Amino acid sequence: ESLRLWLKEAEIPYKNRKKRPHRQWRERRAHCGSLVQMDGSHHDWFEGRGPQCVLMAYIDDASGEACGRFFEYEGTVPAMESFKRYVLKYGLPVAVYADKHMTYQSPKEPTVEEQLEGTKPMSQFERSLKELGVGMINAHSPQAKGRIERLFGTLQDRLVKEMRLAGINQIKEANPFLETYWPRFNEQFSVLPSHQTDMHRPAPSLAQLDKTLCIRTQRTLRNDCTMSYENKLYQIKDNLRTKKVIVEERL
Repeated sequence: ESLRLWLKEAEIPYKNRKKRPHRQWRERRAHCGSLVQMDGSHHDWFEGRGPQCVLMAYIDDASGEACGRFFEYEGTVPAMESFKRYVLKYGLPVAVYADKHMTYQSPKEPTVEEQLEGTKPMSQFERSLKELGVGMINAHSPQAKGRIERLFGTLQDRLVKEMRLAGINQIKEANPFLETYWPRFNEQFSVLPSHQTDMHRPAPSLAQLDKTLCIRTQRTLRNDCTMSYENKLYQIKDNLRTKKVIVEERL
């Protein structure tokens, strides 16, 4: 503080300390399915006995009921596959709360056309949620989605020990174990929401989910009715009167 005052008297610029951001406690949502927090936890889940992996987990903001599955990495395909499993079990939530990982929020700058339309670039996962009518909320800090962060803290202590006692060393053993673990976990830690009405909407058909939860890319159709995708040429057998085609890479 003395140094700061001396510099101020000498009119020498001095960088002020950033103010601590004000955080306000947020009450739980009243209804199940109105908000679901999701994230991926990178942790040594097998304590060196097996490969590194990521737990893609979901927790309902109202009830604290959790579910999740292990994947080799955190990315678009694991996010879509885990969300598909969530929807088939519970239904479509009103909104999903996630961080600003590039899987959940596109890092691209908006194009001129998007600026004129008042839209922004969307990641493949964002686009899928929009087509399903599910809102996406991106948290600005880990504290904003503290419920799932605390869930990971609990699991990194308790789940790790349970898998060690069960002799689980790899993903293909861990995921079947989770199917029996989550009911026990939720029975102990979940709470009753303040309102009993469930806001989940019925899950769409499997065909609709597969068509929506996919990686969709636009490609140019050549004069010989071929297109290039991931360093491979594909021949289109139909005579399409178009220059652009959409490729869907499904789960």
